[in-house]
Amino acid sequence: MKKVSIKLAAKIFLASIIISSIVIGCKKDRIEVLNTYSPVNTYLDTKKQTEQEFIIDSSGTGPIVGNQGTKIIIGKQCLKFPNGDSVTWPFTVKLVELYTPKDMIYYQQATVASTGILNTDGEIRLRAFKNGTELLLKPDPCMAAIEMPNQAPQAGMSVHYGFGALSSADWTDVPATLGVTTSLSPAFTTTPYGYAASIAILGWINCGSDAGTTPTSTLAFDSKVDDLTNVGIFIYFPSTKTVMQAYNKASLPIPNGSSVKIVAIAVDGSGNLFSFTDTKTVNSSSTIDITMVATTDAALTTVLDGL
Repeated sequence: MKKVSIKLAAKIFLASIIISSIVIGCKKDRIEVLNTYSPVNTYLDTKKQTEQEFIIDSSGTGPIVGNQGTKIIIGKQCLKFPNGDSVTWPFTVKLVELYTPKDMIYYQQATVASTGILNTDGEIRLRAFKNGTELLLKPDPCMAAIEMPNQAPQAGMSVHYGFGALSSADWTDVPATLGVTTSLSPAFTTTPYGYAASIAILGWINCGSDAGTTPTSTLAFDSKVDDLTNVGIFIYFPSTKTVMQAYNKASLPIPNGSSVKIVAIAVDGSGNLFSFTDTKTVNSSSTIDITMVATTDAALTTVLDGL
């Protein structure tokens, strides 16, 4: 009986060690909790460009001029209600101007099409309303005429129309793909002021050109300390002024050889701001390890102004 007791005691002692190890391991797992954040829209929406409103109550020579210099000529004779009815004065023109990567990031309005990244010199959102109803442009020869300011306009830029939700936003310079038949030229012409074009569709308008698509690689994003679910991750291409947003912790295809700047933005439940920055030349698919660091609004603004 004595030998049996020793063996039993040994088994009990060994079992207690195993159980203790499991308990300690579980405690460690519980301690290693990732930092969590509120949806980044909470912060970005406070920083994005305000939509400007212009009340048009009579005919005139125009143009409407936005805060950042966008010029617009649009008349009631070229506007219609969705049911085809004509428009009378007054009506409202609404304008958003995004000419810097900072403003594109704040608005989460990327410049990447399904065909690849766009070389861009700015984007605007141009809409018209009557009594709260969004208006449409009549077919050409009707149009809206715009000029976008630029001190060094590039040849070969065309009018790209934006469509789709933010997470799947796309651009096209072929209006027919959006159900609009037009003979208007999709090209921007260069002027001493910048760019000029005739617009066939109201909404998001990008002054851009295809910047190359193949061969490509992708970037994935991970973190050992931060839950990236609500973190805004943006990729900026300085050579083409392209802004890409990485949804679901992964980028869209990036042309190999691209030099990019990565900016991640987060805000916690107390409103504290966090960021991460990195630079990289993309030649193959890889994973970027992110560690968010506390920052201030002024410091982040400086980073975005320096892109």
